[in-house]
Amino acid sequence: MIREVSKEGLSEVIDRIAYIHLSSFNDRRSMKQMRESIMQYSEVPGFRCFVAETNGAVHGYLYGYQTERSQFYRQLIDHCIDEKQSEQLDGAFEILSLAVDKESRQSGIGTQLINALPKGKYYLTSDVHNVAANAYYYKTDWTLMKANLHLHPNIPDKHLYFKEIK
Repeated sequence: MIREVSKEGLSEVIDRIAYIHLSSFNDRRSMKQMRESIMQYSEVPGFRCFVAETNGAVHGYLYGYQTERSQFYRQLIDHCIDEKQSEQLDGAFEILSLAVDKESRQSGIGTQLINALPKGKYYLTSDVHNVAANAYYYKTDWTLMKANLHLHPNIPDKHLYFKEIK
């Protein structure tokens, strides 16, 4: 079952979200740092979080927020794309993180999470070397807006994907 988690309900699932994130990505943060990061994101206007769960156990999640050109990561992206592409991202929801626990992968949970999103414009970035994620975005009709973004020396190169859900 997919459900949207309110900001107030985030504390009930944050440990599991942080664990799934840290076990899915090359992220060196501690559990405490990851929880704090998610809580900071939840303060951004337009934050939304969805979880996939069975009998109360979280197996996957998706969270993000409406971005604005003034936000740091969006500014990094805007330096690497043209004005038309930047305009396309205006008003879009950035999926900051989407992951499924290792035991539940290849079961359709990621697709269910994306299908739970309301109509609108969405974008996300994926590490260029994350073959499984990039294959998934290709297979599920995300548009590769820009490949091999070099956003910052401390950030691995990314692919930028865009999708409009109608």
